[in-house]
Amino acid sequence: MTDMAGKKQVHWYKLIYYFFLILTTVVILVPIIWMLSASFDRINTYELPFPPRFIPQNPSLFNYEMVITNMKILRYIFNTVMVVLISSGLSVLIVPLAGFAFSKGRFPLKAFLLMCIMSSMMVPFESKILPIFNICKALGLSNTYLGIVLPSVMTNSFFIFLCKKAFDDLPNDLMESAILDGASKLRCYLQIYLPLTGATLATMAVLNLMNVWNDLLWPMIIVNKNEMSTIQVGLAMFSSGTDSISKHAGMSAAASMLSILPLTVAFMFLQRYIVQSIAVSGMKQ
Repeated sequence: MTDMAGKKQVHWYKLIYYFFLILTTVVILVPIIWMLSASFDRINTYELPFPPRFIPQNPSLFNYEMVITNMKILRYIFNTVMVVLISSGLSVLIVPLAGFAFSKGRFPLKAFLLMCIMSSMMVPFESKILPIFNICKALGLSNTYLGIVLPSVMTNSFFIFLCKKAFDDLPNDLMESAILDGASKLRCYLQIYLPLTGATLATMAVLNLMNVWNDLLWPMIIVNKNEMSTIQVGLAMFSSGTDSISKHAGMSAAASMLSILPLTVAFMFLQRYIVQSIAVSGMKQ
């Protein structure tokens, strides 16, 4: 809508929308900026300065040097990256195949099996820890990357449902035409359907990355060797220490910033791929 002068009128609901959008952004960013500033500030106290300082008063890399020297944070980050890569690889290999089977496959008790898988989402993971731990221990997977990864891959029913929904939105005519040309169902899945679900796979990768990177409970249970700890377990051990280093505010902030830096960078790149895959993967039957 324009007025007589040809200028666009700004609707009041857009002003309210942008106000709350800016307010939400500030609420989210203020603690992060405060922690970032504290990580580069050579603080002489065990608590963060209040009111918050968003510009370091004594800029220094001292906190990062102390964290890297006294905490095996680089090893923890390496372990977490390995867990994320293995988890993502197994998820891309297993989960879309299961979703394709439930979407396009025809076999007995398909609806019942799908219902059983979906019903597992209503069972808290904490109630399944003991049997999962006993299985992993019996298989000799304690203190291994595979032991950390398998429960998150094999018990995540939401990703199977997500992939099934993506395959449901693709037309069956594609597979019928390919089968008439002599292609097998596996070839239809690998060469036709899987490339068209880039948006779903990118979304699954982002969610899996965040879940695995932020997981604390299961790695703390299955791992009892310090050199195999993930970043969240390492931060928990660091913050629960009794020495002065673990209680120092600046060093705690530096350790937290180092822990979220890889996740932030990965999320920025994967978010861009999600937008691109959504733009090129849409199709109508």
